[in-house]
Amino acid sequence: MSINIDYDAADAAGASANSSIIGPLNFAKDQAAVEPPTSLVNERDVPCMFCDKTYDFHSRENGPDHYLAHLYLVHRLIIDEVKEIGCLPSYCYYWKEKFREDPPEKFCSAMLLNQLPDGTTSSTSEKYFLLSDIEPLDAEIRQRLRREKLELVLTRHQFERTDRSFHRDCLYCRDYRSETRPDFIAHLYTKHYLQLGKPEHLVFVDELIETVQEKLNQLICLFCEKVFKDRPTLKEHMRKKAHKRINPDNHYYDRFFLVNYRHKQKPAYVPIAERKQESSVFVSDAESDSDWSDWNGEEQRTTCLFCAHIEADIAVLKQHMVQNHSFDFDQSVAGLGFYQRVKVVNFVRRQMHIHKCIGCGEQLSDYDSLCAHLSSTGHCRLDRESCPWDQPEYFFPTYEDDQFLCHLEEDDGNENELYDSSDHEGAVVISEPVKATINIDAESLALENLNLQ
Repeated sequence: MSINIDYDAADAAGASANSSIIGPLNFAKDQAAVEPPTSLVNERDVPCMFCDKTYDFHSRENGPDHYLAHLYLVHRLIIDEVKEIGCLPSYCYYWKEKFREDPPEKFCSAMLLNQLPDGTTSSTSEKYFLLSDIEPLDAEIRQRLRREKLELVLTRHQFERTDRSFHRDCLYCRDYRSETRPDFIAHLYTKHYLQLGKPEHLVFVDELIETVQEKLNQLICLFCEKVFKDRPTLKEHMRKKAHKRINPDNHYYDRFFLVNYRHKQKPAYVPIAERKQESSVFVSDAESDSDWSDWNGEEQRTTCLFCAHIEADIAVLKQHMVQNHSFDFDQSVAGLGFYQRVKVVNFVRRQMHIHKCIGCGEQLSDYDSLCAHLSSTGHCRLDRESCPWDQPEYFFPTYEDDQFLCHLEEDDGNENELYDSSDHEGAVVISEPVKATINIDAESLALENLNLQ
């Protein structure tokens, strides 16, 4: 899990010396609101692999279909399984650079056909090229682009679900403004019966709304895509014909739905004898083909206690703190029990969030000033005498999903020392039920992304 912190984004309440923070903070909310990109490369001006002609992949008049037709008719190149390419514009950029250095024969399969590309004129031994994943380099770039596209889609989807800086007028009524994209989509459906899809299933919502608004401004019906003479006639048509929804046959809208980023794997051929054996009710679990041995858990990444640096290996992260912040975590918590170590982590994170020195407790104005103070005074250490971190409030995590806390038990080799019964006698920990809604489409895409690692 990727976690970034921007300590400059601390709120005004947290900047005060005596402020109290109620409840755990969130790494995503604590960082500066940087909007993630909507594409890996420029998709509005994609050049041909061989010439200077460009195409707009967000346009129907000069989009990807015209690009592929141009490759075939002019340059006699065919891209195999083009729909399985995660990001076709990035794929085209990559191969344009390759074809500048080497001819197509080096990477493509050559075919000889007895007709010209237009299919109307017969010829003899016309040479065509097939670019497919049979070429190892092509297979590698397809795999990488698919992984990068999934990461981008999931990041963008999460941002659009939680961003509260979205302010846009309704497409119909001018007195409504929404703070979030899901509320905007829900308003269009509940108040105006315009069906664009469920918010949890949509991605790149801004572009979808722009497209819908552009069509309405051009007096084009969203469903049948007919053009009308004026807006009242269009609205009446869409109401009577129940056309207040997007056209499912228009594949331009596919990019706005999470389900279309799911990889469609070809079913492997299974002999008839094995099919009968698998379908038998007497086949035991041990004899089945269910094998979880190749499943890999998600790589959890941990954030530094003092800055936004992230590492997957906790040992590397601790070494980073020693080299860059002069803070040896293992040495600082030596001799402390598990719960005391938890307090130390939460204390350091809280002090860094509110810009207070962990050594002397001095309040600083901002994060940069705090770092300069820690560096000049050498206060990147714990006060083992006054123990300001040994307070009950630091039992609770400063940040949600703080992966640093998950490594404390691993660092303490003796499980019997993890809990000091003399210090916490009579303490009772009561678990609470966790209520969470899971976006099935986003979760399935995330799992597919893990399998690509």
